[in-house]
Amino acid sequence: MLIAPRERPQARMDKSAITILVVDDEEKILSRLERILAKEGYRTDTSPNGADAAAKISGTEYDIVLTDINMPDKSGFEIMEHIRVTGSAALPLVLTGYASVESAIRAIKLGAYDFIQKPIDAETLKLVVHRAAERVLLARQNEQNLKELKTLNELKDEFLSVVSHDLRSPLSAIGGYANYLMKKDIQPAHRRYLEIIAEIASNLYSLVNELLDVTRIETGVIRLDKEETDLGELIDKSIMNFIILASDKNTSIRFHNALANPLAKIDRMKILQTVNNLINNAVKFTENGTITIRAGEQDGEDGIIVSIQDTGVGMHPDHLARLFDKYALFHKEGTRGEGGTGLGLVICKRFIELHGGSIRVTSDAGLGSTFEFTLPREGVS
Repeated sequence: MLIAPRERPQARMDKSAITILVVDDEEKILSRLERILAKEGYRTDTSPNGADAAAKISGTEYDIVLTDINMPDKSGFEIMEHIRVTGSAALPLVLTGYASVESAIRAIKLGAYDFIQKPIDAETLKLVVHRAAERVLLARQNEQNLKELKTLNELKDEFLSVVSHDLRSPLSAIGGYANYLMKKDIQPAHRRYLEIIAEIASNLYSLVNELLDVTRIETGVIRLDKEETDLGELIDKSIMNFIILASDKNTSIRFHNALANPLAKIDRMKILQTVNNLINNAVKFTENGTITIRAGEQDGEDGIIVSIQDTGVGMHPDHLARLFDKYALFHKEGTRGEGGTGLGLVICKRFIELHGGSIRVTSDAGLGSTFEFTLPREGVS
């Protein structure tokens, strides 16, 4: 596109941080362009032809390449192609004595940022180059920010991993000693204190394990250890972990197993952890109700589909998208004030996805929730 002269931007920038290669086979034009840009404060270099420019681009890092289109040895199009092929980060600007739709499209496809029409107007040149320089500096800043964020993220993951490992042993010891002392003949008040200590230690231990799981997932350390597993038996085993807790809340757990073939090649412990998390979630938010678990064949696929449906408190549909996002953890107390980190569902989603499956949730406030996940029988590494 052609840009008409207008008031120049007032934004300040360090123009000496921008290196521009100017390419033109007409000596007078080349000299004038170099003089204007150097006076503006840019670092400049020149090439009298395309071949010289290509050699310089291969050996020098330029931020902007301002090139004529029509040159006898190598055209501006070839210069832009050379920039692309060599992986140079230089931003191309095109000088042209004519502007056709075809040449404009070709230049844009080759990465041209803008066009400058000949004969050259100095103010237009300054404006176009200023805009290109702003873009270069913004891209440079974004790249630096990305590097810093990556470093901070790595430090965060390392910190979580170290802290989590260092906390597991003392928390396990605290819980163990509390449970041991509760077996002694002690006063009821002291027993209650020990119960509180044991419960807090257990909750913190679970939190540490969840943090470790998330850290392993994010760093790619976690791997699947697949084995042929009867999914019906696995779900039965998981249900047994929650029968007493559900009964205490006057809630029944029902399992409808419609699997013609219950076998699937999965990581048994990770899928068991997933089912445990989902059933625990259902019990947590259900009082005087029913939890219904269904397992069946996935329509049109060699896979299994499992759903955990409860008649609990449910949630507003607007909150559903946040359930599986570790950066927007959704915290909600259970019917008896049970807490949680919100990391459990994040872990469930990643475990299912590592198997090549998917997980989704439907819910409405006061009407309960249904979590449903699929698993390929053979899984996907």
